[in-house]
Amino acid sequence: MDPALDLVLERGSKPLHVTIAEQLAAAIASGALAPGARLPPERQLAESLGVSRMTVRQALGDLERDGLLRRVVGRAGGTFVSEPGSDRPTGGATGGLSAELRRQGGANAVEPISAEVEPAGRRVSAALDLKKSDRVVVITRLRLAGGKPLAVERSSLPSRLFSDIEDMDLSGSLYEVMGEGFGLRPVRAVERLELVEARHSDARSLGIRRDAPLLLVERIGYAADGTPVEFARDRFRADRTRLEIESALIPE
Repeated sequence: MDPALDLVLERGSKPLHVTIAEQLAAAIASGALAPGARLPPERQLAESLGVSRMTVRQALGDLERDGLLRRVVGRAGGTFVSEPGSDRPTGGATGGLSAELRRQGGANAVEPISAEVEPAGRRVSAALDLKKSDRVVVITRLRLAGGKPLAVERSSLPSRLFSDIEDMDLSGSLYEVMGEGFGLRPVRAVERLELVEARHSDARSLGIRRDAPLLLVERIGYAADGTPVEFARDRFRADRTRLEIESALIPE
């Protein structure tokens, strides 16, 4: 293995893919993994760390979602450290608002709550360019930080594009499943942030009182061809999250 990737995998309370992702992120932040550097193949990483390829794939998927890595297909393909200003989303937070809130909130696990097929309805159909009667798969998951609830994530996907995804393993990266299973991984998103009050279902899932403040991130995710493939409404506990963004200021 590349000396820059001399990882020491200590098995503790965190999931293995989280530990791997954190060590790789630290190597990128320190410069040990320079922008444009190519990572070893998944199989080589898995063998050197003594874990499954799925564990490595989930760690790399998390870092790709956060904008730290990029994947290239084809003969010259592979997994590369993102170049500053090119592969990372603009506007401050890398990987989008939800990804940044998860990162700063210390999220390290996810638990599926439900996955059901239902009519799109007015709001979802407008976001995904569907008819109100079209079917969508609604996936609800609980995001955890240190074993405690941090956020309720609810994603609606067009059923015709993601047939039977509700029967798949949704305990890891949802975008990984969307990409590898259906070739429709979101690569761009439009998000908005607002403060809302917790509903009964939010209070029950997050262990808070009803009407407690939540940070709602509403997101429309687009595939590479511009097709809207995800309409999400992620609700974060306001008392356990913060949003810190570093930006270059333009003189007025």
